[in-house]
Amino acid sequence: VCEDMVDVRRLKMLQMVQLFKCEEDAAQAVEWLSELLDALLKTHIRLGDDAQETKVLLEKHRKFVDVAQSTYDYGRQLLQATVVLCQSLRCTSRSSGDTLPRLNRVWKQFTITSEERVHRLETAVAFHSSAEKILQECPEQPEAFNEMEQFDEIEAVGKSLLDRLTVPVVYPDGSEQYFGSPSDMASAAEHIREKMKLVSLKKQQLRQPEATTPES
Repeated sequence: VCEDMVDVRRLKMLQMVQLFKCEEDAAQAVEWLSELLDALLKTHIRLGDDAQETKVLLEKHRKFVDVAQSTYDYGRQLLQATVVLCQSLRCTSRSSGDTLPRLNRVWKQFTITSEERVHRLETAVAFHSSAEKILQECPEQPEAFNEMEQFDEIEAVGKSLLDRLTVPVVYPDGSEQYFGSPSDMASAAEHIREKMKLVSLKKQQLRQPEATTPES
């Protein structure tokens, strides 16, 4: 009987050690996820100089999200393990009570921020692709541009993207975060503005023959 009691106590001690380790590691997972969110907001700002570079940034972002997803899943698994261990030990966990809400809150903030980043990059890809295509068209063929709608659409996409860059990410609790500093944002918008100027210039060049036709 004594040996049985010793075995039971030894098992309980091992479970206690395991419980504390799971709690510590779960709290660490929340910290890692917070750091990934911070990095996303402060350093993932560039939109790319052209369609190709922007597509590369989009792919890099998807890999970054995979890392965050793994971190969140790891934290969830650890917290589930603490619940099982607590039931076995008939105790209440010291930290999982507040760690789970923290983990879920940071993950929600990360997913909202990530979705905004994806939206901006996808809009930038659409803008650059359309602008590059129209700028590469042969200017000696103005009849290809009888419809000025293409230019208007590109300018509208560019303008909506520039407007979007000035808007903060809003979280469920009402708090707001911007991507980088105002100067970071201005730098990210620079290539969009430059390409919009080129598109506008080409539109004017193609309109000029129309303007001079009545005089000839």
